[in-house]
Amino acid sequence: LILMVPEEAFDYRPHRDGPTLEMLMRSFASLEEQYIRGVCTGDWSDPRNPTDVRRQLNSALAENTDDIEAFDISEDELSTPDEIVEHLDFIHQESLDIIAELTDDEFQNRQVALPWGENGTIMRLLLGLVEREIHHRTELYWALRNYGLEMTQIMIWGP
Repeated sequence: LILMVPEEAFDYRPHRDGPTLEMLMRSFASLEEQYIRGVCTGDWSDPRNPTDVRRQLNSALAENTDDIEAFDISEDELSTPDEIVEHLDFIHQESLDIIAELTDDEFQNRQVALPWGENGTIMRLLLGLVEREIHHRTELYWALRNYGLEMTQIMIWGP
């Protein structure tokens, strides 16, 4: 879906209070990077983005999406859909490497406390991440459809 976003549509908002297409695209890597590292290792800092994770999460839930900080990746770094996908692939591989270091017992049974007060097993919390990514994928799909691109249901679920 990211590769379908025309560069001239980066600033498009399907709803005046919603995120831009650029924010949606960047959210995938930002969310995965911080959440995997935090849940699996307990490190909620973000070496590529020094903004406090809790503040980022609060701003991501803010009504005024102009204040969103959770997707604060330098525009100089990632200025095209290809660069965003390349970055996402890099982050995803880092995430898989972190998860691979866990034992089956740690993955299924270790309890983790999140900075915003919830807790659960690593397995359950990472399932929550997948659910969140599905939400963002569907959000991007509908935004592209509202922008006027021809979309099919298969694009939500992938080939």
